[in-house]
Amino acid sequence: MKKNQKENGMEKEKRREAALFLFSYVKRHGWGVLSGILLLMAVDFIQIMIPKVIQKTIDMLGEAVFSNALIVKNTLIILLLAVGMVILRFFWRVFIIGTSRKIEKEVREDMFSHMQLLSFSYFNRIQTGGLMALMINDVNAVRMATGMAFIALTDAIFMGTLSLFFMFSINVRLSFFTVIPLPLILLMIFKYGPLIQSRFKAVQESFAAISSHTQESFSGIRVVKGFVQEKSETFGFEKKCEDYVKKNIQLIRVWGFFFPSVTLLANLSLAILYLIGGRFVIMNALTFGEFVSFTLYINLLIWPVMAAGWVFMILQRGIASSKRILELLHEEPEVFDSINVNTKIKNIEGEVVTRGLTFSYSKEGRKILNSINLRIPAGSSLGVMGKPGSGKSTLASLFFRLFPLEAGQILIDGQDIHRFPLNLLRGSIGYVPQDPFLFSETIKNNITLGLDEFSVESGEVKRITKLTSIYGEIMDFHDKFETIVGERGITLSGGQKQRLSIARALIIKPNILILDDALSAVDASTEREVLQNVFSESAGRTMIIISHRVSTVKDCDEIIILDEGKIIERGSHDSLVKKAGYYSKLYELQQLEEQII
Repeated sequence: MKKNQKENGMEKEKRREAALFLFSYVKRHGWGVLSGILLLMAVDFIQIMIPKVIQKTIDMLGEAVFSNALIVKNTLIILLLAVGMVILRFFWRVFIIGTSRKIEKEVREDMFSHMQLLSFSYFNRIQTGGLMALMINDVNAVRMATGMAFIALTDAIFMGTLSLFFMFSINVRLSFFTVIPLPLILLMIFKYGPLIQSRFKAVQESFAAISSHTQESFSGIRVVKGFVQEKSETFGFEKKCEDYVKKNIQLIRVWGFFFPSVTLLANLSLAILYLIGGRFVIMNALTFGEFVSFTLYINLLIWPVMAAGWVFMILQRGIASSKRILELLHEEPEVFDSINVNTKIKNIEGEVVTRGLTFSYSKEGRKILNSINLRIPAGSSLGVMGKPGSGKSTLASLFFRLFPLEAGQILIDGQDIHRFPLNLLRGSIGYVPQDPFLFSETIKNNITLGLDEFSVESGEVKRITKLTSIYGEIMDFHDKFETIVGERGITLSGGQKQRLSIARALIIKPNILILDDALSAVDASTEREVLQNVFSESAGRTMIIISHRVSTVKDCDEIIILDEGKIIERGSHDSLVKKAGYYSKLYELQQLEEQII
């Protein structure tokens, strides 16, 4: 019992927080929303006045003073009121709907900005499709809750109140009879609201699963086709689509019962009006004009009552989506600038020292690195080798704080790595992973990556691409440097993507350059040419080269061998070759392979 009460309390708190989240964005545009609401109220008032004009006109038809001029006059009044409604409707739509679109933009921007700050580990556990569903479906629900909800709410309150006022001004007894079914609508709203919210959340989660499956299938289309998995992928996609339809049908069943029931109760008021109001007309307790205007007011009242239910649905969906968005916004980055950061540091020389560096990806997981002690002097080079899974890439990622340190220390230029502002630290390190990522942009933009000062005409882009032995291949393309490489660089080979990524790293002139098996997809002769140029270009800079090839690291000042997160060998190429260890055996094996080739 206590557990259920606690869960209910937490859920209420989440709903309250979600409502405040929506209100915070509306508050930023308070004048726009308020202006739209006032204009909408003016439209509602005009709508309420039209039945009154019709009532007087009909009642005058039976009087001796009736004239064509009076009919023309009242007709013109109705037309003018209608024109006024058109003009006012245009402006309230601009204010309210326009504001909701601005809020949609701001929420989406806030989400995107926050995601940019989150740590790498977050994206390791969250599917891209789920994030896309948040950015599209849930933000749309927020837009509806901050736009259409205000329209329906204003109609429900203002038009509903005015309609009731004019109905009671015509006949109190008849008004009491006709509004009897309306409180039942409120009871239905409170009963079905939580159910609609939970089922809508299930729909959103199912849509996220479809988005994730679609994104992964098409991103990995080469693997899918290479392993003849088209049918399997299609089957999996169909299953998720079936689940999405199932969840939607479950939601539609509630909606399908809720809205027709609201309509039935609203129309029940009309039935009571015809039954009782008709008798009042026969008994001369009600004029025919009053009966007609009462009918119009009942029709005007039906929409506000239904709007009340619609508002509730929109707000329920908006709150459900806001809770999902807040879950994202409450995610804290694991890596951030600490309060001890030294903003006076303006540059990095490049000396790197590790002391007892230990790391694992989870608290209970195995240690990927275990008590690593290193010193890489500024301007020197370090080669890192080891079996797959030995911790090579993890070590490199810790140098620019891709993950938080678990134990031990990393010093750069004698200062703890946490003392450096993240932007300065990462901006001073050029990192090239084994599997480089290219944007669906031009070759030139992938190399310069937002650095507007570099252009092909300036010569620097050409020079760097010549250093990485990719210039000739670029010039063979029809559009040269303006060639669009496609999603993730799909139109390029693995070796071309790697060399473009090296060019991207070199063009920023980093103080520390990390190549993480960055030439694994090129042939030996191209590798030698690129490495020679990179060493020459990076003279005086710190270099860390990770590779499975001895030929890649042999010219480094020091080489370390990692095994199960520990350094098992270290030294220069010549000293390691003389030892009968891992490096020596690997060198002999690779020498033999080269001779055979």
